[in-house]
Amino acid sequence: MSDLAFLIITLIISTVGITVSLILYFGQTVPSLSSKLLSCLILSLSCSAIGLVMPLTSVYTLYPNSYKIFAWSPFCIAPFAYLYVKTVLHQSIRLKRKYFFLFLPLVLYMLNRLPFYLLSQQEKEVFIQNIYQNYSLYFLEPEGLLPTGWAPAIRFVFLITMTAVTLYELFYKRRKIFDMISQIGKNKEIYRFQLVVTSILFFGIIASVVGVILQLKMHIDGNRMIVVSIWIELIIICLYLFTQPKILYGITGWVQEQVPVKSIDEASHHNSLGVEEEDDDDNIDYITIHRGRNILKTIDEHFRLIHPYTKIGYTITDLSKEINIPAYLISVVINQEFGNNFNEFVNDARISYLKTWKESDSNFDNYSIEYIGIAVGFASRTSFIAAVKKRTGLLPKDYLIQL
Repeated sequence: MSDLAFLIITLIISTVGITVSLILYFGQTVPSLSSKLLSCLILSLSCSAIGLVMPLTSVYTLYPNSYKIFAWSPFCIAPFAYLYVKTVLHQSIRLKRKYFFLFLPLVLYMLNRLPFYLLSQQEKEVFIQNIYQNYSLYFLEPEGLLPTGWAPAIRFVFLITMTAVTLYELFYKRRKIFDMISQIGKNKEIYRFQLVVTSILFFGIIASVVGVILQLKMHIDGNRMIVVSIWIELIIICLYLFTQPKILYGITGWVQEQVPVKSIDEASHHNSLGVEEEDDDDNIDYITIHRGRNILKTIDEHFRLIHPYTKIGYTITDLSKEINIPAYLISVVINQEFGNNFNEFVNDARISYLKTWKESDSNFDNYSIEYIGIAVGFASRTSFIAAVKKRTGLLPKDYLIQL
Protein backbone atom coordinates (compact mmCIF):
# COMPACT_ATOMS: atom_id res chain seq x y z
CA MET A 1 0.00 0.00 0.00
CA SER A 2 1.35 3.42 -0.94
CA ASP A 3 2.06 6.04 1.70
CA LEU A 4 -0.72 8.24 0.32
CA ALA A 5 -3.34 5.48 0.50
CA PHE A 6 -2.18 4.55 4.00
CA LEU A 7 -2.41 8.19 5.08
CA ILE A 8 -5.91 8.63 3.61
CA ILE A 9 -7.28 5.46 5.24
CA THR A 10 -5.83 6.49 8.60
CA LEU A 11 -7.33 9.97 8.37
CA ILE A 12 -10.75 8.56 7.42
CA ILE A 13 -10.82 6.04 10.29
CA SER A 14 -9.49 8.62 12.75
CA THR A 15 -12.08 11.18 11.64
CA VAL A 16 -14.85 8.65 12.19
CA GLY A 17 -13.37 7.90 15.61
CA ILE A 18 -13.22 11.58 16.58
CA THR A 19 -16.81 12.09 15.39
CA VAL A 20 -18.05 9.11 17.43
CA SER A 21 -16.08 10.41 20.41
CA LEU A 22 -17.71 13.84 20.22
CA ILE A 23 -21.18 12.31 19.85
CA LEU A 24 -20.59 10.14 22.91
CA TYR A 25 -19.37 13.06 24.98
CA PHE A 26 -21.74 15.83 23.92
CA GLY A 27 -24.63 14.05 22.21
CA GLN A 28 -26.38 12.68 25.30
CA THR A 29 -28.80 14.60 27.46
CA VAL A 30 -27.27 13.23 30.64
CA PRO A 31 -23.99 11.57 29.58
CA SER A 32 -22.79 8.82 31.90
CA LEU A 33 -19.29 8.67 33.32
CA SER A 34 -18.55 5.46 31.43
CA SER A 35 -19.61 6.93 28.07
CA LYS A 36 -17.39 9.96 28.69
CA LEU A 37 -14.42 7.72 29.47
CA LEU A 38 -15.08 5.59 26.37
CA SER A 39 -15.27 8.83 24.39
CA CYS A 40 -11.86 9.89 25.71
CA LEU A 41 -10.41 6.46 24.88
CA ILE A 42 -11.65 6.70 21.28
CA LEU A 43 -10.29 10.24 20.98
CA SER A 44 -6.88 9.16 22.32
CA LEU A 45 -6.72 6.28 19.83
CA SER A 46 -7.72 8.53 16.94
CA CYS A 47 -5.18 11.21 17.81
CA SER A 48 -2.46 8.58 18.24
CA ALA A 49 -3.12 7.26 14.74
CA ILE A 50 -2.99 10.75 13.26
CA GLY A 51 0.23 11.49 15.11
CA LEU A 52 1.86 8.32 13.78
CA VAL A 53 1.13 9.14 10.12
CA MET A 54 2.10 12.80 10.28
CA PRO A 55 5.74 11.97 9.32
CA LEU A 56 4.29 10.87 5.96
CA THR A 57 3.38 14.50 5.36
CA SER A 58 5.38 17.73 5.26
CA VAL A 59 3.52 19.21 8.25
CA TYR A 60 6.52 19.00 10.60
CA THR A 61 8.78 20.63 8.01
CA LEU A 62 6.36 23.47 7.36
CA TYR A 63 5.33 23.91 10.98
CA PRO A 64 8.18 22.78 13.28
CA ASN A 65 6.24 23.77 16.39
CA SER A 66 3.72 21.04 15.59
CA TYR A 67 6.34 18.28 15.94
CA LYS A 68 4.70 15.38 17.79
CA ILE A 69 1.71 17.53 18.66
CA PHE A 70 -0.21 14.36 19.54
CA ALA A 71 2.56 12.90 21.72
CA TRP A 72 0.22 13.10 24.72
CA SER A 73 -2.35 10.69 23.28
CA PRO A 74 -0.59 7.30 23.71
CA PHE A 75 -0.17 8.01 27.43
CA CYS A 76 -3.95 8.46 27.70
CA ILE A 77 -5.04 5.27 25.96
CA ALA A 78 -4.33 2.74 28.74
CA PRO A 79 -5.58 4.92 31.66
CA PHE A 80 -8.86 5.69 29.88
CA ALA A 81 -9.30 2.01 28.96
CA TYR A 82 -8.73 1.00 32.58
CA LEU A 83 -11.08 3.65 33.95
CA TYR A 84 -13.78 2.78 31.42
CA VAL A 85 -13.66 -0.91 32.31
CA LYS A 86 -13.51 -0.27 36.05
CA THR A 87 -16.32 2.29 35.93
CA VAL A 88 -18.66 -0.09 34.12
CA LEU A 89 -17.83 -3.17 36.18
CA HIS A 90 -18.13 -1.28 39.47
CA GLN A 91 -21.07 0.79 38.21
CA SER A 92 -19.30 3.97 39.26
CA ILE A 93 -20.83 7.37 38.66
CA ARG A 94 -17.89 9.48 39.84
CA LEU A 95 -14.13 9.11 39.67
CA LYS A 96 -12.15 9.05 42.86
CA ARG A 97 -9.37 11.61 43.07
CA LYS A 98 -6.70 8.92 43.33
CA TYR A 99 -7.36 7.86 39.74
CA PHE A 100 -6.02 11.15 38.42
CA PHE A 101 -2.56 9.89 39.36
CA LEU A 102 -2.86 7.54 36.40
CA PHE A 103 -2.14 10.55 34.22
CA LEU A 104 1.00 11.53 36.12
CA PRO A 105 3.23 9.72 33.55
CA LEU A 106 1.67 11.92 30.87
CA VAL A 107 2.53 15.07 32.81
CA LEU A 108 6.10 13.90 33.38
CA TYR A 109 6.47 12.95 29.72
CA MET A 110 5.35 16.38 28.53
CA LEU A 111 7.77 18.01 30.98
CA ASN A 112 10.48 15.79 29.52
CA ARG A 113 9.80 17.39 26.12
CA LEU A 114 10.41 20.95 27.34
CA PRO A 115 13.93 21.18 25.84
CA PHE A 116 12.47 20.82 22.35
CA TYR A 117 9.89 23.55 22.91
CA LEU A 118 12.63 25.88 24.18
CA LEU A 119 14.63 25.56 20.95
CA SER A 120 14.62 28.42 18.49
CA GLN A 121 12.66 28.09 15.25
CA GLN A 122 15.83 27.44 13.27
CA GLU A 123 17.07 24.81 15.73
CA LYS A 124 13.71 23.02 15.52
CA GLU A 125 13.92 22.98 11.73
CA VAL A 126 17.42 21.46 11.83
CA PHE A 127 16.30 18.87 14.38
CA ILE A 128 13.33 17.81 12.23
CA GLN A 129 15.52 17.56 9.11
CA ASN A 130 17.79 15.17 11.02
CA ILE A 131 14.76 13.12 12.03
CA TYR A 132 13.66 12.72 8.42
CA GLN A 133 17.19 11.71 7.41
CA ASN A 134 17.40 9.12 10.20
CA TYR A 135 13.85 7.94 10.87
CA SER A 136 14.96 5.72 13.76
CA LEU A 137 15.47 8.89 15.81
CA TYR A 138 11.73 9.52 15.58
CA PHE A 139 11.14 6.42 17.72
CA LEU A 140 14.11 6.94 20.04
CA GLU A 141 12.98 10.50 20.95
CA PRO A 142 16.29 12.26 21.63
CA GLU A 143 14.56 15.63 22.02
CA GLY A 144 13.76 15.32 25.73
CA LEU A 145 15.51 15.48 29.07
CA LEU A 146 15.74 11.70 29.30
CA PRO A 147 18.55 9.79 27.57
CA THR A 148 17.78 8.72 24.00
CA GLY A 149 15.46 5.70 23.94
CA TRP A 150 14.29 5.98 27.53
CA ALA A 151 11.04 7.86 26.87
CA PRO A 152 9.57 5.27 24.44
CA ALA A 153 10.71 2.42 26.70
CA ILE A 154 8.96 3.98 29.70
CA ARG A 155 5.83 4.60 27.63
CA PHE A 156 5.62 0.98 26.46
CA VAL A 157 6.17 -0.36 29.99
CA PHE A 158 3.46 1.94 31.31
CA LEU A 159 0.98 1.00 28.57
CA ILE A 160 1.58 -2.74 28.88
CA THR A 161 1.34 -2.61 32.67
CA MET A 162 -1.88 -0.60 32.68
CA THR A 163 -3.49 -2.80 30.03
CA ALA A 164 -2.48 -5.96 31.92
CA VAL A 165 -4.08 -4.51 35.07
CA THR A 166 -7.24 -3.84 33.05
CA LEU A 167 -7.34 -7.44 31.85
CA TYR A 168 -6.90 -8.61 35.43
CA GLU A 169 -9.83 -6.42 36.48
CA LEU A 170 -11.96 -8.03 33.79
CA PHE A 171 -11.07 -11.59 34.76
CA TYR A 172 -11.53 -10.79 38.45
CA LYS A 173 -15.07 -9.51 37.87
CA ARG A 174 -16.04 -12.22 35.42
CA ARG A 175 -17.68 -14.43 38.05
CA LYS A 176 -19.90 -11.53 39.14
CA ILE A 177 -21.46 -11.52 35.68
CA PHE A 178 -21.31 -15.12 34.49
CA ASP A 179 -21.79 -17.00 37.77
CA MET A 180 -24.79 -15.11 39.15
CA ILE A 181 -28.04 -16.94 39.79
CA SER A 182 -29.93 -14.41 37.66
CA GLN A 183 -28.19 -14.40 34.28
CA ILE A 184 -28.51 -11.14 32.34
CA GLY A 185 -27.61 -11.35 28.65
CA LYS A 186 -26.82 -7.65 28.20
CA ASN A 187 -24.25 -7.77 30.98
CA LYS A 188 -22.44 -10.62 29.25
CA GLU A 189 -22.40 -8.68 25.99
CA ILE A 190 -20.94 -5.59 27.67
CA TYR A 191 -18.31 -7.76 29.33
CA ARG A 192 -17.37 -9.34 26.01
CA PHE A 193 -17.11 -5.91 24.40
CA GLN A 194 -14.74 -4.74 27.11
CA LEU A 195 -12.70 -7.94 26.92
CA VAL A 196 -12.35 -7.68 23.13
CA VAL A 197 -11.39 -4.00 23.27
CA THR A 198 -8.84 -4.53 26.04
CA SER A 199 -7.35 -7.66 24.44
CA ILE A 200 -6.88 -5.94 21.10
CA LEU A 201 -5.34 -2.99 22.90
CA PHE A 202 -2.92 -5.28 24.74
CA PHE A 203 -1.82 -7.09 21.59
CA GLY A 204 -1.69 -3.77 19.75
CA ILE A 205 0.83 -2.49 22.28
CA ILE A 206 2.87 -5.67 21.87
CA ALA A 207 2.73 -5.13 18.10
CA SER A 208 3.93 -1.57 18.67
CA VAL A 209 6.97 -2.83 20.57
CA VAL A 210 7.72 -5.33 17.80
CA GLY A 211 7.27 -2.59 15.20
CA VAL A 212 9.75 -0.29 16.91
CA ILE A 213 12.28 -3.11 17.24
CA LEU A 214 11.92 -3.92 13.53
CA GLN A 215 12.40 -0.26 12.70
CA LEU A 216 15.52 0.11 14.85
CA LYS A 217 17.19 -3.24 14.14
CA MET A 218 16.15 -4.09 10.59
CA HIS A 219 15.01 -0.70 9.24
CA ILE A 220 11.60 -2.17 8.42
CA ASP A 221 8.72 0.28 8.63
CA GLY A 222 7.19 -0.84 11.93
CA ASN A 223 5.08 2.31 12.19
CA ARG A 224 2.39 0.72 10.06
CA MET A 225 1.96 -2.19 12.45
CA ILE A 226 1.14 0.27 15.22
CA VAL A 227 -1.31 2.26 13.08
CA VAL A 228 -3.07 -0.87 11.76
CA SER A 229 -3.61 -2.11 15.34
CA ILE A 230 -5.28 1.25 16.09
CA TRP A 231 -7.41 0.88 12.95
CA ILE A 232 -8.68 -2.47 14.19
CA GLU A 233 -9.41 -1.10 17.67
CA LEU A 234 -11.35 1.91 16.37
CA ILE A 235 -13.31 -0.11 13.81
CA ILE A 236 -14.38 -2.71 16.38
CA ILE A 237 -15.42 -0.08 18.94
CA CYS A 238 -17.42 1.91 16.38
CA LEU A 239 -19.11 -1.20 14.95
CA TYR A 240 -20.12 -2.29 18.44
CA LEU A 241 -21.56 1.13 19.23
CA PHE A 242 -23.48 1.34 15.95
CA THR A 243 -24.91 -2.19 16.16
CA GLN A 244 -25.41 -2.45 19.93
CA PRO A 245 -25.75 1.07 21.33
CA LYS A 246 -27.33 -0.20 24.55
CA ILE A 247 -23.92 -1.31 25.80
CA LEU A 248 -23.50 2.35 26.75
CA TYR A 249 -26.17 1.97 29.42
CA GLY A 250 -23.84 -0.16 31.48
CA ILE A 251 -24.27 -3.28 33.58
CA THR A 252 -27.83 -4.10 34.62
CA GLY A 253 -28.28 -4.95 38.28
CA TRP A 254 -25.86 -4.00 41.02
CA VAL A 255 -23.03 -6.49 40.57
CA GLN A 256 -21.75 -5.98 44.11
CA GLU A 257 -24.86 -7.88 45.25
CA GLN A 258 -25.80 -11.46 44.40
CA VAL A 259 -29.36 -10.64 43.29
CA PRO A 260 -29.69 -7.57 41.05
CA VAL A 261 -32.66 -5.23 40.89
CA LYS A 262 -34.32 -5.88 37.54
CA SER A 263 -37.63 -4.03 37.55
CA ILE A 264 -39.67 -1.32 39.17
CA ASP A 265 -42.02 -3.98 40.57
CA GLU A 266 -39.18 -5.49 42.57
CA ALA A 267 -37.95 -2.09 43.65
CA SER A 268 -41.40 -0.96 44.78
CA HIS A 269 -41.23 -3.01 47.94
CA HIS A 270 -39.89 -1.19 50.96
CA ASN A 271 -36.26 -1.87 51.75
CA SER A 272 -36.33 -4.39 54.60
CA LEU A 273 -32.59 -4.94 54.73
CA GLY A 274 -32.10 -2.39 57.48
CA VAL A 275 -29.11 -0.78 55.76
CA GLU A 276 -28.68 2.91 56.29
CA GLU A 277 -28.89 4.84 53.05
CA GLU A 278 -26.17 7.30 52.07
CA ASP A 279 -27.08 10.90 52.83
CA ASP A 280 -25.15 13.02 50.33
CA ASP A 281 -26.00 12.42 46.67
CA ASP A 282 -23.13 14.68 45.57
CA ASN A 283 -20.38 12.64 47.24
CA ILE A 284 -20.95 9.05 46.16
CA ASP A 285 -18.88 6.98 43.79
CA TYR A 286 -21.44 4.33 42.85
CA ILE A 287 -25.07 3.47 43.51
CA THR A 288 -25.61 0.74 46.07
CA ILE A 289 -28.49 -1.68 45.64
CA HIS A 290 -30.30 0.03 48.53
CA ARG A 291 -29.97 3.52 47.06
CA GLY A 292 -31.03 2.18 43.66
CA ARG A 293 -34.14 0.59 45.12
CA ASN A 294 -35.08 3.80 46.89
CA ILE A 295 -34.62 5.85 43.71
CA LEU A 296 -36.78 3.43 41.72
CA LYS A 297 -39.37 3.32 44.50
CA THR A 298 -39.51 7.14 44.59
CA ILE A 299 -39.94 7.38 40.82
CA ASP A 300 -42.58 4.64 40.84
CA GLU A 301 -44.67 6.32 43.56
CA HIS A 302 -44.32 9.73 41.92
CA PHE A 303 -45.42 8.38 38.54
CA ARG A 304 -48.29 6.38 40.07
CA LEU A 305 -49.69 9.27 42.12
CA ILE A 306 -48.94 12.35 39.97
CA HIS A 307 -48.62 11.03 36.40
CA PRO A 308 -46.17 13.85 35.50
CA TYR A 309 -45.17 12.13 32.23
CA THR A 310 -48.49 13.21 30.70
CA LYS A 311 -46.90 16.62 30.26
CA ILE A 312 -45.65 17.05 26.68
CA GLY A 313 -41.88 17.49 26.60
CA TYR A 314 -41.40 16.03 30.06
CA THR A 315 -37.64 15.81 30.79
CA ILE A 316 -35.33 14.19 33.27
CA THR A 317 -34.63 17.66 34.64
CA ASP A 318 -38.33 18.06 35.43
CA LEU A 319 -38.38 14.74 37.27
CA SER A 320 -35.17 15.61 39.12
CA LYS A 321 -36.70 18.81 40.47
CA GLU A 322 -39.97 17.11 41.42
CA ILE A 323 -38.45 14.28 43.47
CA ASN A 324 -35.29 16.12 44.56
CA ILE A 325 -32.85 13.53 43.20
CA PRO A 326 -29.95 14.56 40.94
CA ALA A 327 -30.62 13.90 37.25
CA TYR A 328 -27.39 11.93 36.80
CA LEU A 329 -28.47 9.42 39.48
CA ILE A 330 -31.89 9.01 37.89
CA SER A 331 -30.25 8.52 34.49
CA VAL A 332 -27.80 5.90 35.77
CA VAL A 333 -30.52 3.85 37.46
CA ILE A 334 -32.90 3.96 34.48
CA ASN A 335 -30.19 3.24 31.94
CA GLN A 336 -28.81 0.29 33.87
CA GLU A 337 -31.97 -1.30 35.20
CA PHE A 338 -34.17 -0.94 32.12
CA GLY A 339 -31.63 -0.69 29.29
CA ASN A 340 -33.39 2.46 28.06
CA ASN A 341 -32.78 6.15 28.04
CA PHE A 342 -35.12 8.47 29.92
CA ASN A 343 -37.34 9.23 26.91
CA GLU A 344 -37.99 5.54 26.27
CA PHE A 345 -38.62 5.00 29.98
CA VAL A 346 -41.22 7.80 30.02
CA ASN A 347 -42.89 6.49 26.87
CA ASP A 348 -43.18 3.06 28.54
CA ALA A 349 -44.93 4.74 31.46
CA ARG A 350 -47.28 6.57 29.10
CA ILE A 351 -48.29 3.38 27.31
CA SER A 352 -48.81 1.59 30.63
CA TYR A 353 -51.00 4.46 31.85
CA LEU A 354 -53.47 3.89 29.00
CA LYS A 355 -54.92 0.83 30.73
CA THR A 356 -55.38 2.68 34.03
CA TRP A 357 -57.01 5.59 32.25
CA LYS A 358 -59.41 3.37 30.28
CA GLU A 359 -60.50 1.51 33.42
CA SER A 360 -61.20 4.74 35.31
CA ASP A 361 -62.88 6.78 32.55
CA SER A 362 -66.23 5.57 31.17
CA ASN A 363 -65.92 7.97 28.20
CA PHE A 364 -62.50 6.67 27.16
CA ASP A 365 -63.80 4.84 24.07
CA ASN A 366 -65.27 8.07 22.74
CA TYR A 367 -61.93 9.88 22.60
CA SER A 368 -59.99 10.19 19.36
CA ILE A 369 -56.53 8.71 18.90
CA GLU A 370 -55.08 12.23 18.62
CA TYR A 371 -56.66 13.32 21.90
CA ILE A 372 -55.51 10.20 23.78
CA GLY A 373 -51.97 10.52 22.49
CA ILE A 374 -51.64 14.17 23.45
CA ALA A 375 -53.36 13.57 26.80
CA VAL A 376 -50.74 11.01 27.86
CA GLY A 377 -47.85 13.24 26.81
CA PHE A 378 -47.04 12.54 23.15
CA ALA A 379 -46.38 15.63 21.08
CA SER A 380 -48.12 14.31 17.96
CA ARG A 381 -50.29 11.54 16.56
CA THR A 382 -47.25 10.18 14.69
CA SER A 383 -45.09 9.85 17.80
CA PHE A 384 -47.97 8.17 19.67
CA ILE A 385 -48.54 5.63 16.89
CA ALA A 386 -44.81 4.90 16.65
CA ALA A 387 -44.46 4.39 20.42
CA VAL A 388 -47.44 2.03 20.67
CA LYS A 389 -46.41 0.00 17.63
CA LYS A 390 -42.83 -0.32 18.89
CA ARG A 391 -43.98 -1.76 22.21
CA THR A 392 -47.01 -3.82 21.18
CA GLY A 393 -46.68 -4.44 17.45
CA LEU A 394 -50.18 -2.99 17.07
CA LEU A 395 -51.65 0.30 15.92
CA PRO A 396 -53.13 2.38 18.78
CA LYS A 397 -56.71 1.67 17.67
CA ASP A 398 -56.21 -2.09 17.83
CA TYR A 399 -54.21 -1.94 21.03
CA LEU A 400 -56.79 0.19 22.84
CA ILE A 401 -59.52 -2.27 21.90
CA GLN A 402 -57.55 -5.07 23.56
CA LEU A 403 -57.06 -3.17 26.83
